[in-house]
Amino acid sequence: MSQPIFSIIKKRYLAKHAYQKTLNLPKTKFPNRSNLDTTLRELIPKSSQEVYKEQLDSFFKEFSKLSTVDDKLKFVKERLFILHDGPPYANGDLHLGHALNKVLKDIINRYQLSQGKYIFYKPGWDCHGLPIETKALKDLNAQQIDLISPLKVRSLALKHAQKAMKKQRQTFEHFAILTDWETPYITIDKDYENNQLKTFKEMFERGLIKRQNKPVYWGTETRTALAEGELEYNENHKSVAAYVKFPLVKESEADLRKKLGITGGLPIYCLIWTSTPWTLFSNRAICFNEDFSYSLLRIGKELVIVETDSIGKLDQPSGSCTVIKQFQGTNLHGLYYQNRLLNDKICRPLLNGVHVTSGTGTGLVHTAPGHGQDDYLIGIQNNLEIYSPVDHQGRYQLSELPESVRSILKDEEDTSIGKQVLDVETTKVILQKLNDLNLLHKFHDYTHSYPYDWRSKKPVIIRATPQWFADLHDVKDLALESIKRVKFYPERGHSRLSSFIKSRNEWCISRQRSWGIPILSFYKKDEPDTILMNSETLAHAMKTVEKKGINAWFNGKDDDMKEWLPQQYHGVAHEYCRSQDTMDVWFDSGSSWNIIKDFYEKRLKLTKLPSPLYQVCLEGSDQHRGWFQSSLLTKVASSNVPVAPYEEVITHGFTLDENGLKMSKSIGNTISPEAIIQGDETLGLPALGVDGLRYLIAQSNFTTDVVAGPTVMKHVGEALKKIRLAFRYLLSNLQKSEDFNLLPVEQLRRADQFALYKMNELLNTTKNHYQNHNFSKVLIALQYHLNNHLSAFYFDISKDTLYSDSISFLKRKQVQTTLFHVLNSYRAILAPILPVMVQEVWKHTPERWLQGLGLTNMSPMRGKWPHFEVCPEINDSFEEFELKILELFQKEFKKLNQEEGITKTTQTHVTVFTDHSLPSSSSELCDILQASAVSIMKGISGNSSLPAIELGNGSKLQILVEQSKQHVCPRCWKANSAEEDELCDRCGEVVSELVP
Repeated sequence: MSQPIFSIIKKRYLAKHAYQKTLNLPKTKFPNRSNLDTTLRELIPKSSQEVYKEQLDSFFKEFSKLSTVDDKLKFVKERLFILHDGPPYANGDLHLGHALNKVLKDIINRYQLSQGKYIFYKPGWDCHGLPIETKALKDLNAQQIDLISPLKVRSLALKHAQKAMKKQRQTFEHFAILTDWETPYITIDKDYENNQLKTFKEMFERGLIKRQNKPVYWGTETRTALAEGELEYNENHKSVAAYVKFPLVKESEADLRKKLGITGGLPIYCLIWTSTPWTLFSNRAICFNEDFSYSLLRIGKELVIVETDSIGKLDQPSGSCTVIKQFQGTNLHGLYYQNRLLNDKICRPLLNGVHVTSGTGTGLVHTAPGHGQDDYLIGIQNNLEIYSPVDHQGRYQLSELPESVRSILKDEEDTSIGKQVLDVETTKVILQKLNDLNLLHKFHDYTHSYPYDWRSKKPVIIRATPQWFADLHDVKDLALESIKRVKFYPERGHSRLSSFIKSRNEWCISRQRSWGIPILSFYKKDEPDTILMNSETLAHAMKTVEKKGINAWFNGKDDDMKEWLPQQYHGVAHEYCRSQDTMDVWFDSGSSWNIIKDFYEKRLKLTKLPSPLYQVCLEGSDQHRGWFQSSLLTKVASSNVPVAPYEEVITHGFTLDENGLKMSKSIGNTISPEAIIQGDETLGLPALGVDGLRYLIAQSNFTTDVVAGPTVMKHVGEALKKIRLAFRYLLSNLQKSEDFNLLPVEQLRRADQFALYKMNELLNTTKNHYQNHNFSKVLIALQYHLNNHLSAFYFDISKDTLYSDSISFLKRKQVQTTLFHVLNSYRAILAPILPVMVQEVWKHTPERWLQGLGLTNMSPMRGKWPHFEVCPEINDSFEEFELKILELFQKEFKKLNQEEGITKTTQTHVTVFTDHSLPSSSSELCDILQASAVSIMKGISGNSSLPAIELGNGSKLQILVEQSKQHVCPRCWKANSAEEDELCDRCGEVVSELVP
């Protein structure tokens, strides 16, 4: 390389780099990536627990200044926002569904906080119930469990629940939830238990609590009664169904022949169809529908009665089935039959039943009042025996069965106990017995929907036992009336909740377990069916519980009964025992509205309460049959007023893997929240951090099922990175600045005002989405704005000013003012979804900028929602003029690039010809086009080949884009220098200011 050329290159290299330190290059300590340790140790507490306590303290201070009851109530209604937490179950590790639920609630709370509301959000835990009891006893065998005392069971269950709560809380704290984790509500708290008993007592005194021996869903694995809400239906359950013959007694045969006008001596049978042959021993009647048409068929040497429309289901060989007579169902009134399976010679009635439908079976329904709800109602109406010879394990009680069938129903291994009623072998034995007695017409496999215990995942039975029920006949009307004023999101939630309520007439609230709230009733030792419970005994027992603790009820001692009964019963106290039934766990959690009631009455000392008690509840869609319903029913039942406890019900779906399968431990496709936060190489999951977990949840349409997996998480990571880089760009360009107040909007350039107008649009759009709980649309709108209005436009046109202008130049102050407003706007929009990132941004924001808006001591979570007073015409005007010129310029630059190889817009000179005055100066257009210079010429050029546009005001405009004849400035890289390797005028002025 020759010496002259080397000298030229060296000179140019030194020229380029000599001015680098004079540029205002972006600089910030805001990191490219989040740090989990910093997040957990510093950012979450500061953005969550500390903020929650500060804002609640502010609420109490303002509230304490009010004197009248009406003013206090008005203040609470207008300024306090309460989202009541449906308590998660204190059993097992948290899964993604828990994170989905908690984060959605938190987004709503944080948005309300940003709108100037105070937040009361008390997280809770549901601690009673069978799953916890089962888990606590899992290391014990059946014999040990049978011998263990109720108090020991409760002790083990309590320890398990407390351990689970502690572990779950540690994980919940990683989600950045706006609350105080030190003061949750727990269903095993003394005050909570007392409130629940008060609710029970109020319902009892309204005559809604009754004890009845009637059929209930029974879990044979869990050995307890179940409510409808504890069932899930298996659509592919397989049963063996049978067509069974019951012979009419001789007198009824003669009566029917007379009614039909037929003769003959063949025996007549009623043919029933059942999918539960095990209940045939409990048969007490056969139901028909008097409005149906029935037929008397001859099949072989027998006559059979069936509904006329069901004849085709019998599948008889051609010619083997003859219709003797068709007749109206009314002819079956007053007839009797015998159940030879029992060999008891008892005549049993045929009864009309409106529940008998056409389409399934034979139109004659085997009726076992101890094993079905419709059967039970028929039984009560006709004084039938409510008979159920099945024990709590789902085995036949041999002592309750006729001697004739005990031998076939004994367990083969232990003949002292009966067979399991749902066992396949039991069904085979019953079918064989029917066949031996010539009672079996035929049997077949039957696939149908069948209720399963949602805990054990095993099929349930319906079994009559003495249970406590809440009568819902009147309550459901109050409940349905109350939810007319409730807003549902999505709207289909109203129909779903209504349908569940309409279908319920009773709620079985008793459970045969030790781990729960006791039903404070008493029974006679020598007459267990004689129950003592009234207002006086309830009130006295509740006081004793409050004094001695709820465990005292389960101590198993009978010598202290005087302590549990009022004075008037002391003379007979020794004759009674305490019931061991406990309340349905849905009654437990359904009473949690008392937590909000207590807050108003005990903490705020309000004598008038808001109605409804709280604004929002949010849970999974399965809670329409669970917590949403039990909260509603207990509230209206205890108050007798048609007002729901909530104003708005929001539901979310379940979590799915990327194959669309519901996440399940049994399938092995679950993803834990910690795996999303920290990453999991085995599952191919990138570490998204706390913000990534929250973004993943917010970006989904939570009203349907939410998909999570490696692909989705990768996209989330990319989206999160764009936001972080945008914040980094904003912060890095706010560091170097003079101490000055934020400029008023009217002192900003047109491009700056246009940027703030678009910012206003985004703020209004996202606010509307937040109010409608469309969090995914919040992020879609923000990402669009970031990509199209910031990254692709405003950031680009601002860089030259930010990097190259003097920090004292007005234009640079205008840009920085705009950038801070953008940062503060993004702060407001993203604080509900990404509080950790926003807190970190605030930490790295220069204090002088916060002073400009009075935000120095304000948490970014509580800062006001920004709005800018920008003239609306700026939007139309800017789009009509500047953006059209930019579009035309970009087309012309592309041609110049193709024809002359010009690769940078900073190497171009643009001449604008116009017959009107322009709203933007040449300097502004130069920034917008990112050209080296722009010249504005009055009048239209005579060169007709120049591209032209017509503006909305009728003016015409031409544009000439050509390579600049100037040299590239070694500092700003614009082709604006008169001499090679010399500074342009602008840079020369800036550098001269820096020279001492």
